Amino acid sequence: MKIKKIILYIILALVLLNFVNRQCSSKPEMEVPKISIVRDTVWQTKTDTFKIQTIDYKTVYVDTTDVSITITKITDQQVAPKDYIEAKTYRDTLSNDDIDIFSYNLLQGQLLDSKLSYKLKVPREINITKTIEHPKTYRSGLYMFSEIGGNPSQFNNLSLGLQYNRKGKWFISYRANFNDIQQTTHNVGVGFRLFR
Repeated sequence: MKIKKIILYIILALVLLNFVNRQCSSKPEMEVPKISIVRDTVWQTKTDTFKIQTIDYKTVYVDTTDVSITITKITDQQVAPKDYIEAKTYRDTLSNDDIDIFSYNLLQGQLLDSKLSYKLKVPREINITKTIEHPKTYRSGLYMFSEIGGNPSQFNNLSLGLQYNRKGKWFISYRANFNDIQQTTHNVGVGFRLFR
């Protein structure tokens, strides 16, 4: 009877040790991959210096009340209308790989009108970082387990066993039952995972 109590205490200690070890090392498993998408827009800014040409011009006739109204050509037989004055237009297109700039200057002794427009050709760059965290996969492992039990009249079921688990899909186990030291029973088990 003393040997049974010692074996019972050993198995009980193994069960408690196994339970505490399981609780400390258990981590929640991710069932669905976690996808993180980060978007970052980076504008490419470039600075360049352009020289606007001031040599070639075209003669035009400009309305003195509204400089946006011009006459580009008057023949020798025609005379410019009385509200129009002669002026010079300077036009230029400045270009590089990133931008086109269109300049317009209207002069008649002094600057009457000036325009500068541009077309930006630099594309914006969008960086997309996609991170996929896959769920934790099951690994194969060999486990030791123990069982204690009985019925209302006596507490006499003591067993110790080993279990091999194949990536969480199936397992095979061996258990030795020490109900009676003289007649130890041996059990072999096989199991399959039903649900994920």
